[in-house]
Amino acid sequence: MVDERAAVKWYRKEEQWARQVAASWLGLPAVREAVEAAASTAAEIVAPLARHMVSQVEMTRFCWRVCDITPSFPDGSEGPNPFDPAAPGAWPLTDAERELAGYIAAAFHRLVQVVMQVLDRAEVHVDAPWGPDQAVIAVLLLLVADGYAVAWDDARLLADQLQPPGVSAITPDGRSTSARDGRSEEMARNADRIRKLVRERVGGRDLRRPYAAANGRRAQPRPTVIRRQVLKEIIDDNPGVTVELLRRTWGNSEEKVGGRLRCELTRRLAAEGFPAPDKPSKSALSNDLRTLKARPD
Repeated sequence: MVDERAAVKWYRKEEQWARQVAASWLGLPAVREAVEAAASTAAEIVAPLARHMVSQVEMTRFCWRVCDITPSFPDGSEGPNPFDPAAPGAWPLTDAERELAGYIAAAFHRLVQVVMQVLDRAEVHVDAPWGPDQAVIAVLLLLVADGYAVAWDDARLLADQLQPPGVSAITPDGRSTSARDGRSEEMARNADRIRKLVRERVGGRDLRRPYAAANGRRAQPRPTVIRRQVLKEIIDDNPGVTVELLRRTWGNSEEKVGGRLRCELTRRLAAEGFPAPDKPSKSALSNDLRTLKARPD
C-alpha cells in the first residue's frame, strides 16, 4: 500500500516540473505573437459556449477536455467533465448547446493545433502533438480573447498562473504512460511511481514472487533490493561513485550522491511501508556495488 504522504510529494514534483517546463518557452515573443494573432478567431469559435466560461477555471476545464486531458489528484479523484450531465459542476447546457459542443470542441482544437505548428516553425521548444502543451496554448487563447491581463513579461509567474499539465500522462487504467519530448529520467521515474499508484487504485495486482530465490540462492530482503535499485540509477548517472563518497555525502541534499541515495531511498521505502533508512554500513555498500558491477545490465 502506497504511503499517501509520499504520493502527495510525487504529485507536487509533477506540478513543479510542469511549471518549470512551461516557463522555459512561455516568455518567448513568438508565443505572444501567435496567441494574440489567433485570439479573435478563438473567441468566434467558442462564442456559443462562452456564457459557461465565466472564469479561468472553467476555461481550463474546457481546454483540458478539448485536448483530451483528464486531471487526477493525489486522493485518486479526477477533475470534473463540464460536458457530462452526471458530473459534479457540469455545465447546464441547453439542447442546442449540447448539439453544437462537439463541433465547437473540434474546431477549437484544430485552431490550437495550427498555433502549435506556427510555434514549432518559429523554433519555440513546444511539443506540438503533445496534449498538455496544446492545453497551455488553448487556455492562453481564451484568456487573451476574454481580455485577461496576461503576464507575458514574467514567464515563471505566467506558468504558475496557468498551472499547466505535467510532462507525463498516465492512462486511466494505470498500465502505461506517455511523455513530453525531453522528459528526464528522474521525471520518468516519478511518473512511474504515480502510474503504479493509479494502477493499484483501479485493482492492479502485484504479480511478482516476493522474496523468491534465484538459482538456489537466498533472496535479498526487500529494503536491500530497493537500495540497490536506487544505487544502480545513481551509478548510471555517476559511474565513478564510491562507497566513501556515498557515506561522506549522506544527508538531505539531493545534489550530492549520498543525499540522493538517502532521499530517494526514504521515499521508496515509505511507499512500500518501510521505515526511513539508517546510513548503510561500508560492508553493505561494498556488497551492493560489487553485486551491481557484476550484472550485465
